[in-house]
Amino acid sequence: MSQICCPLTGISEKSPDSPAIITNNEIITFAKLEQLVHQAASNLKKAGVQRRTRVALSGNSSPQVYITILAAFRIGAVICPVNSKWPEKALLNALKQIDCRYLVLYGTESAGFTSDNFTVLQAENIAPLETKVSVFRGQPIIDLNNPAAIIFSSGSTSQPKASLLSYGNLYYNALGANKRVKFRRGDRWLLSMPLYHVGGLGILFRSIIGGGAAVIPHKSENAAASIGEYGITHLSLVPTQLYRLIHSGHLKMVEEHPTVLVGGASVTKELLDSAKDAGLEVYSTYGLTEMASQVTAGKFADVPHSGKILSHRQLSIADDGEILVKGKTLFQGYINESSVELPLDKNGWFHTGDIGELDVKKHLIVRGRKDNMFISGGENVYPEEIEIWLKNLDGIDDALVVGLDDKEFGRRATAFVKFTEDKKLSDDKIITSLEKCLPRFKIPRTFFDWPVDEIEQSLKPNRQKLQKLAAKLFVNSKMQIQKVSS
Repeated sequence: MSQICCPLTGISEKSPDSPAIITNNEIITFAKLEQLVHQAASNLKKAGVQRRTRVALSGNSSPQVYITILAAFRIGAVICPVNSKWPEKALLNALKQIDCRYLVLYGTESAGFTSDNFTVLQAENIAPLETKVSVFRGQPIIDLNNPAAIIFSSGSTSQPKASLLSYGNLYYNALGANKRVKFRRGDRWLLSMPLYHVGGLGILFRSIIGGGAAVIPHKSENAAASIGEYGITHLSLVPTQLYRLIHSGHLKMVEEHPTVLVGGASVTKELLDSAKDAGLEVYSTYGLTEMASQVTAGKFADVPHSGKILSHRQLSIADDGEILVKGKTLFQGYINESSVELPLDKNGWFHTGDIGELDVKKHLIVRGRKDNMFISGGENVYPEEIEIWLKNLDGIDDALVVGLDDKEFGRRATAFVKFTEDKKLSDDKIITSLEKCLPRFKIPRTFFDWPVDEIEQSLKPNRQKLQKLAAKLFVNSKMQIQKVSS
């Protein structure tokens, strides 16, 4: 099947009065959403946007961003959502990289922004939240092979990669995800991930396919407070966000606890046990932008894992332990101006750069990033494994490990540690505890305080940047020791 009827049109006819978008001051039904998308599609066409035109979107998650994305899909345009916090130079470089012709701006940051390289459009002119008469007729049939979205991801380099996803990639990702974790009429999924993240787009597609509502909280509202406020039934979180939710106290104030999908980093058994004690149904996921979000998902049992493979995907483990993927959700390639490159091996597999294994029940266990690995004394060290054991220690809330140059071992593990309030552990105490579960070559010998500004501003920390920070802190600490001893 290469063509389908527009899912939004279908759900608006089947469940016209069901909520599609919920915010702190309004509810937009699927019937109204269909009208708003119809109108925004007409406005995009009037502005000159055509099939396969690349349209960038910059702004915080809002109904207008949501509507513009669906409107672009309807006319066959390609959306390029970008982080509104990017500096102007980074934004311009990214849009030049993908040969983008239009930029739709949302919010106060749009004031005064102009460019000679592309046409700047204002959101209120494209996606007003009040419907007017429109003569444009939408695209009732959608070609699944049509390019639909360009998602930027930093990967392991400072230069963002631009992944081109087809409509079919996003559609089949949502089909398989909804089959494993049901999301249907009456459900409410908190849009805790930005729409420039493939996970945010995944929620959008799961909504229009399953009939549930996407809840867009005010930017000042956190996930914990939103659960009771909006009657949230589904949440997507990274482990740090799950920890904060459990310890926020908000779960005690709601009758129905949401289903929680956790991904983006390894989950410790301690955190899993805390989630169970709090009455949460937790699913672990593994995914990547190049596969339109989720690849595996599964309910946690007693041991943390990343679940089983979802429908419309294939997964294999290479001889060196690297996770390989392909299937209907596999992206169309990395884009750079007019060229698109899809790096596959001779058997059609995409090499993820992640290391993992399948257990006896075919659950995926992710060990870490291949490019995060370093060699210490001739032994391979995966930082993520050390981080799991550190976070299992009583008194440590979070940890991140990098490898620093060492004359004797080549590289040695160094850790940034976030301690539980009033429970700071000594270096010797941490080392003694880790010696019970890790070989000596994996145990960090140097520990630094948690760098809040460098880590907590994004869903995924920049390890290269943190490695440079650790090296600087290490040198400074040595200088302090020499100063004291002299």
